[in-house]
Formats: sequence, C-alpha cells, structure tokens
Amino acid sequence: MMGKPIYWWFFALLCCAQPCLADQRIIIIGDSISEHIYCWPNELRTDNPHLNAQLMTQSGRTIRDFSVPRDLRNVSGKDVVIYFLGTNDAFSGYPMRYVSESFASHMVLLKERGFRIIVLIPPPASVLMPKIAQVRTVIKQQSVRLDIEHHELVFWDESMTKDGIHPTPELSRLVADFVYTLLEAIGHVGYLTFASECATDIPIYAHGQ
Repeated sequence: MMGKPIYWWFFALLCCAQPCLADQRIIIIGDSISEHIYCWPNELRTDNPHLNAQLMTQSGRTIRDFSVPRDLRNVSGKDVVIYFLGTNDAFSGYPMRYVSESFASHMVLLKERGFRIIVLIPPPASVLMPKIAQVRTVIKQQSVRLDIEHHELVFWDESMTKDGIHPTPELSRLVADFVYTLLEAIGHVGYLTFASECATDIPIYAHGQ
C-alpha cells in the first residue's frame, strides 16, 4: 500500500457516505399569520436559504376543521413540523372540546409518523378575548399531556400588528428568528451531513507512506 495518496481514502469515503439531511424538511402548518408575503416563514427562508422549509398554510384555517394529510410522511426520518394554529378557533362559537380533540388527533398522528413537533402557542390577542385564552389553554394542556414541545411567543407585541392579530414585517422577523433558535437548539440548521455505511477501519495513507 506504499505510496497510496490520501485522496483515494476521500474518494472511498464519498462513495460510501449517505446524505442524511439532504431531504430533511421543516413543514410549517399554519393559518394567515404564516401565509402572507412578509410572513415569518418567508423571512425564515430568505435569511436561511439552506433550510428545506415547506409551507402547509391557509388563511382562515382552524384546528377544528384542519386534517393532517394522511399521506404526509417523515421523508428523512428527521423532519420537523412547526405547528402554529388556533387563532381562528377563537372566532367560532364551537365548544372547546372540538378544538381539543382535533389538536390531540393531529399531535398523535404526527408523533406516530415520527415527526419532531414544535407547537407555537397563538398569542393572546385582545380583540379575541376571552375566547383566545380558552384556545391557548387547550393547546397548552394537550401539549403537556402528550409531551409535545410548545413555546409561547413572549416577545409578541400587539403594537407591532396590523389589526391586533396579523404581524407587521418587523414582528414576523422576530418570529422567524425565534423559530431559527429553536431549530438550532435541536441541530436542524445544517444542510447536509454524511454517515458512512462502509467499514470504519479504512486506513488513511498520506503521501510518501
């Protein structure tokens, strides 16, 4: 093996390596807060183009009426779901048990599929009180019961919204930055890593050996 250059080792490593995060996705489930051109997911994607962020958002969407697509799959085995729903449920007169049951069913399905779930608690908009307080309580209680990661947007400021609900671009940027820190904490801000399926005892040969 004398004289074998080191680049042969790198060639072997690259041939055996499998991309682990190339298809790793961040799936964002939300309503109009997460949908418009200056929404926080677009801010997140603009600032971090290496992230594979995919939007599943729709204006007016409620927890009560939303159904997680049955064919939604954890493609990479490490996909993350950012779940930010509940504001529109405060507009209805439906009993909170419907919101609670639907939220729980969403979480159970996503967990069964192996997704890492991050729930963002809808902010306590004054124009939606007291109903939004009930929605927030339901989401927090079910998240605790089902052991789902959930976070308050403690920096949310109604003076930085257009109508007491929808954030300005400045507030959307704060949400995007906050979500990025959450992803960073779980090691989801890289784009591509490699895990070798070859033997781990491949010798390294330098020039001249």
